[in-house]
Amino acid sequence: MVRLRLTKNRLLARDLETERFNLRHLGPISAIRTTAHWRRDPEILAALYHSSKPRSLLKWIRTGPSPDNLERFAWAIIPKGESRAVGIHTVRLEDYRTAKLMVALSDRQWWGRDVVIEVRARLINHFFANAQIDRIEGSTSSINAASVFNYRRLGFSHCGTRHRVKQNPEDGRVYDLIGFELFHEQWQKSSFYEDTP
Repeated sequence: MVRLRLTKNRLLARDLETERFNLRHLGPISAIRTTAHWRRDPEILAALYHSSKPRSLLKWIRTGPSPDNLERFAWAIIPKGESRAVGIHTVRLEDYRTAKLMVALSDRQWWGRDVVIEVRARLINHFFANAQIDRIEGSTSSINAASVFNYRRLGFSHCGTRHRVKQNPEDGRVYDLIGFELFHEQWQKSSFYEDTP
């Protein structure tokens, strides 16, 4: 028998904060509102979908961030003292005791300013403390050096490369996808680890 869960996971889907940012949890409608302008941003599209081709609003609704706050979660990244999001971070509960990460910063003024490190560290602490997971994973294209650096700086280990699996239809470039993973016991030894919910 399939049981429908119509309420959000309040332990996970809640507002959080870091030193510089308020992380406002999003529902499906607020996620679309926050990210709809990304569907015409070639750099964001290439990073997320390996294609810089613009998307219609309908396609964005079908393929963009869609948190259900049960197994898929999203947070708007909002600098303290401001009201506009500079990006979002999503977490998806997946296979056995595993969560998968994705982040995108649409505000170029925040690129290179350790936003991903700060926000991702807070969410990793949050999920290891509250989600009954043992492992967090993520992946990025082989040409996204900033993303590779962020994973490595947070202590993730390289867990595999899928060679020549994506191609940008606009410019023909072929991408490898690099996988990263982090186990709870590794994180507990990290300088980013915090024993707080």
